[in-house]
Amino acid sequence: MISVKTPLAFVIAIALAIVAYFISSATFAASFIAVLPSMFIIITVISLVIVSSLQNPTSKAPRVPKPSTASSVSPSSSTTPSSGSDDTATLYVGNLAYKANEQIVQEYFEKVGTVRSVRLVKDKRTGRRKGFGFIEISSGDENVFIEKLNESEFMERNIIVRPANEKQH
Repeated sequence: MISVKTPLAFVIAIALAIVAYFISSATFAASFIAVLPSMFIIITVISLVIVSSLQNPTSKAPRVPKPSTASSVSPSSSTTPSSGSDDTATLYVGNLAYKANEQIVQEYFEKVGTVRSVRLVKDKRTGRRKGFGFIEISSGDENVFIEKLNESEFMERNIIVRPANEKQH
């Protein structure tokens, strides 16, 4: 959209219109055809002012502040583990291989019991996984998962499995 950015541009446009009017009226003795260019410029300037006043330049879209942390989680989950409902428990899983994805981790943990969800944390800037995540399982099964999988070898690394800390408000 065309808009008048400064008052100086508005003043220059009006000055050009006045100069064009006097040049055309002096040359052609104020005939109708001679006045047309200056009228065109005046109409253009007025329409520019109207358009720029309709578009309020001070109103901008609200900015969404960036989160202060440098990590993010896969799109289908939140960044902080929580137990959600009474029948689920959340486990922290650390020392994961960076190439491990949610599906591979879920398949590995389902050898022990039912897995409700897997959330692997990613670096916000690079999008690379950070080597840890959270797994939601049925409440009461956390000791079985920890005993069987803590310090077990997964993708050539010894993973850490322990209860996740609850979200602090």
